[in-house]
Amino acid sequence: MQFSETQEILIKINSINDVAESHGIASGMLVANTTADKLDWVKQVMGEIEESDLPPADAIELLANWFDEIKSQLQDSNLRYELCLPDDDQTLEKRITALQEWCRGFILGIAMSGVKDFGDLPEDTRELLSDFSRISAEEEFDLNNADEAEIAYADISQYVRIGVLLINEELQPMKATSTVH
Repeated sequence: MQFSETQEILIKINSINDVAESHGIASGMLVANTTADKLDWVKQVMGEIEESDLPPADAIELLANWFDEIKSQLQDSNLRYELCLPDDDQTLEKRITALQEWCRGFILGIAMSGVKDFGDLPEDTRELLSDFSRISAEEEFDLNNADEAEIAYADISQYVRIGVLLINEELQPMKATSTVH
């Protein structure tokens, strides 16, 4: 799903998370545990709600399908996984904020999947999670030079995307397929 259409669904259900953070949470859950429960993720995205305030079933179904889509992208051997961030027509500030929220969500998702001690993770994964934490906490990005800021944002976004794929490979190694020729 695209960022804007997913945002509409999240607004419709009064989600406590935005699109980027929700995608980050799902991604983190799935790299830590490929059998992560999509209903746990949907509950996280919806937050605490009364039974009488449950969103329409079609919205919940769309979220569940999105979770499955994220899982499929992470398992794609052609590395088609992409971060769900605002399009380039949005302001750089919005895109940076979304990337920061995505990183926070990813770390939360890993913790939600039961990883309590990041010190037990492989070294590259620990380093990447540390970098993601720094990205999420960065209070000021230098936006004085628009061209340089755009390049930096693109580089950081790509670093995070590739980092997720590396973490996924370290925590959930792809099973080699046997092919008879």
